[in-house]
Amino acid sequence: MGLITTIQNKTEQARARERIRPLLESRMMRDILLEIGQRGTEKLDPQSVPLDQRPLASKRAAECGTAGLQQSVIREIVLDEAAITLFAGSDEVPFLYGDYNYETIDDTDCLPAVAQYLVQHLLGYYNITRTFYSVPKHNGRSVTEKTRQVFIKRHHEDTPFDPQPTKKQKLF
Repeated sequence: MGLITTIQNKTEQARARERIRPLLESRMMRDILLEIGQRGTEKLDPQSVPLDQRPLASKRAAECGTAGLQQSVIREIVLDEAAITLFAGSDEVPFLYGDYNYETIDDTDCLPAVAQYLVQHLLGYYNITRTFYSVPKHNGRSVTEKTRQVFIKRHHEDTPFDPQPTKKQKLF
């Protein structure tokens, strides 16, 4: 039984990679990363460094000056079935899938992996959370969770730091 489960998990991971690849390689993702890059960086807010990582952060700051401690000015990103929206200060920059020849992203289960990818291109510390809804499986005896929205928020003291991706996404 364990072998079958392992094979199923590996198959699901491979399918998930295939689902997100077109989005990651699209013009839309290039535009999003360009926007993130153009928004620039600012000095790392001390509250953005989790308490247990502050000694390491101050050691690095001492070694390379504060130049090494930067964070993106993007404070939040929301991914849902209609768009990926960046929030920087009071600006809100939506990237609608429809503008890039996607109908909608019906398969929102790929969005946590896309969020994980985006976090790799943001400087600073971010939390990834998701909202979901339950859908009955074909046999009708159990339910599965489907992702509705994924949130990337810059970490502050009032939001506990959890660098782990959402529990369902162990793609890479």
